Amino acid sequence: MNRPTGVGATAPGGPPGTDAGSPILAALAGAGAIGSTARQIAGRTARPLDAVRRGLEALSRDGRALRIGRGLWILRDFERLDGTPGFSDPESYVRRFESEFHLRMGRTPGPITFAPNDNLPVHRWWPYVQGYSAAFVQGVLSTSGLPRGATVLDPFAGSGTTLVESRRAGYAAVGTELLPISALAARVKVGFELAPEALAEAAVRTLERARSGPLAPLPFLRETVRQFDPPVLRALRHLRAALPDGGTPVHDAIRLAFGAILIPSSRLRRSPCLGYGPPRRGPSPNVPDAFRAQITAMVADLTALRAHRSAWGPPARVIEGDARSLPLQDGSVDLAITSPPYVNGMDYVMNYKLDLAWLGFARSYADLAALRHALVACDNLPRDSLTAYGEPAEAVDPWLPPILRSIVANVAQKGTYRRDDMHAVVARYFADLVPVLREVHRTLAPGGRFVLVVGDSLLAGTYVPGDLVLARLGAAQGFRVRSVAVARTRRSGQRRSFVLRESIVTLEKRSDGGRHRVRVRP
Repeated sequence: MNRPTGVGATAPGGPPGTDAGSPILAALAGAGAIGSTARQIAGRTARPLDAVRRGLEALSRDGRALRIGRGLWILRDFERLDGTPGFSDPESYVRRFESEFHLRMGRTPGPITFAPNDNLPVHRWWPYVQGYSAAFVQGVLSTSGLPRGATVLDPFAGSGTTLVESRRAGYAAVGTELLPISALAARVKVGFELAPEALAEAAVRTLERARSGPLAPLPFLRETVRQFDPPVLRALRHLRAALPDGGTPVHDAIRLAFGAILIPSSRLRRSPCLGYGPPRRGPSPNVPDAFRAQITAMVADLTALRAHRSAWGPPARVIEGDARSLPLQDGSVDLAITSPPYVNGMDYVMNYKLDLAWLGFARSYADLAALRHALVACDNLPRDSLTAYGEPAEAVDPWLPPILRSIVANVAQKGTYRRDDMHAVVARYFADLVPVLREVHRTLAPGGRFVLVVGDSLLAGTYVPGDLVLARLGAAQGFRVRSVAVARTRRSGQRRSFVLRESIVTLEKRSDGGRHRVRVRP
């Protein structure tokens, strides 16, 4: 006998709250396609959390509820988002985009994610969680047709993948980066002239000072003592007190090597976002040995680089500044390559707060908050920084108002969400990217291309075609949209069954300088 599904179904003998019309079923029905966590349901129904969890498991066994990504639960009736009334699916946006720009969305092979960089010379000097592969940059450069010495820009330089590969290929590399620790990493990694012997000697002196020197004060982070085993924390404080102040290539490299061992020495892990990992088995990390290993890898890579000195481009420029205001002359760039933050992507300040605090780039939580406010919008922004973005109708692209209204409606239906102003976060995110596009367009030479890696998102049960909206914003700034090609598919953290994509968007500055901007369609 088939058991009925839905709100009105019964579960004879099941836990309280799983019978017809139960509060748990009603809460799931109210949340609709967004779903709810057990904790959210407990809050809405005033029921004990353990009882709600038992009820949800019973509903799952009965086939009436499903657990999806990040601990969310939904009624089986909402299993497929594309069957939800009013839901705009990815393909509908692709069709509209292809019709408007008269091009077909393609696919491109090859590695795109940053992960392979962890084992590559120079790139391995700094653990960067998000970004693209060195192989991707190599591919773009090899097909660019640019002469040796041409200028390559990365407005979101991160830890310097674009800059390293551009300089190795003989180009003049320049990048901007607002996150101080990433700017330090990029600056050290493009400093190919650094003498490996000098770095090795400076590391030895640093370790000698650490053995007999004082303890550095604890950073301001509240959980510092919890984040490290006691002997590890003591060793890190000795090493921190022995670090040089920075400002020279050797001193900057020593500081970067210290920053690189912080997370591996801790009880934390960085991916997908900074948090506590499983309990460590075995002895605590040896801080001096970890520092020596990091320096050894850097020395080996610098030594190997010397053999290719004749191929290097000129010294790269790493500017600790904002991509929305590039300190570059009009038409001075031949090619731009970047990956902007994603609309629902990482909170970079949160993920690198240990590095920022231990190396003195931030001295208080207020410093972290100010830095977060300055970066392109993420969903950890304080509410007072979003007051200008609360009205969906004022969004920067005609596609956005219905998307924002859908987020508002879904959050209201759900009743509780991680923030009820998520639509304003999305609106500010795209508004933040407009001046970046404008500045890159200004600095590119006519015919120059802007290659971006960017993904789409699922937020509060609403699909956000971030790659296509970014291409449309580029067209509105005067770029010609050359192509949008899917580099890989990925899974939504909100719904593991929902397929997202990561795309390569290629924009081109028109030969007339892009004086005639395109009016994109609603």
